[in-house]
Amino acid sequence: MIKNHEKGYIWLEGELKKNLGISTAGIAVFFLFLLPAGLPPPYYAALFAGAVLANGIWCCLTYRRKYRDYLEITDGLEALETGKYRQQADADTLKTGIRSQLREQLERVGYAVEVYKNQMEEEKENTKSMITDISHQLKTPVSALGLSLELLGDDQVTEEEKQEFLERAKREVEKLNHLMGTLVNLSRLEADMIRLEPAKASLKATLIRAVNGIYLKAEEKKIEIEMKEFSDIVLFFDPRWTAEAISNVLDNAVKYSPGGSTIQIRVEPMVSYVFIEVEDEGIGIEKSEYQNIFKRFYRGKRPEVEVQEGAGVGLYLVRKIFEGQGGNVCAVPAHHKGTVIRMMLPNHARLAV
Repeated sequence: MIKNHEKGYIWLEGELKKNLGISTAGIAVFFLFLLPAGLPPPYYAALFAGAVLANGIWCCLTYRRKYRDYLEITDGLEALETGKYRQQADADTLKTGIRSQLREQLERVGYAVEVYKNQMEEEKENTKSMITDISHQLKTPVSALGLSLELLGDDQVTEEEKQEFLERAKREVEKLNHLMGTLVNLSRLEADMIRLEPAKASLKATLIRAVNGIYLKAEEKKIEIEMKEFSDIVLFFDPRWTAEAISNVLDNAVKYSPGGSTIQIRVEPMVSYVFIEVEDEGIGIEKSEYQNIFKRFYRGKRPEVEVQEGAGVGLYLVRKIFEGQGGNVCAVPAHHKGTVIRMMLPNHARLAV
């Protein structure tokens, strides 16, 4: 099999021979028209030989330059094929012209491919971890559910115990439903099946809808959800999925906050955005994890996080939903303890109620 360099050499050599033949023929035709000029034969022959020689030298120099350019391009492409994505141009090649432009573009392509490769490897590891987490989270409630159902059929179990096992089975089913619902939403989002449908809607009504979705969990832990008073605002956004996103943030706040604590919801209208803040008094977030918590399948490494249920997709959905509406979301530490999740929605089409 002929190597790429050899293929290029053969092709360029053919181009050299063709160009040399055409240009030499053109010189010969030109000198035929000079015959009637009556030049002395020695002078005429020397002039013709000099023209042919100069043409040959020019063609060879052009060939060498093209071959050098070809080698640089093929070397860069072969480096990409072999996984050498970071390429640095030599000092001799850092000149103006097509060579420097091609070299610079190859460096950019190599950098982009390296970034994409690293992202793919990171996502692969995250997916493996996610599958392990989901398997563990499914196994625990399924085993508990199976045990509860088995005990319900035992004749020696009292009615009071049967009622207890029935309540436990219901809780395990709720856990499974919550996990499956989160994964279904994620898959729909990734498949572009979740369509945000912005419309003029009340921000206060959307917040109340989000709180109602998490109220029972907060009540079980005696956690108070306090919404600071604000003048209601009508914004142009998707109320259903925005409420779902805020509910996910509240769910995390309840999950990682101690019993008897308070979760505050604040709304602050600004010139270009409306800020929605959820502040808890929970375990907080490590400084190194602030940029990772909104990534898909990411879960913290602290023991308090690992023992809790979750697949690491709740905050990822929050980010996608707000970004899909021209907003954003970030996390900052609270003043004393806990975390503040700050969500932003653009306030175009804003109308005070």
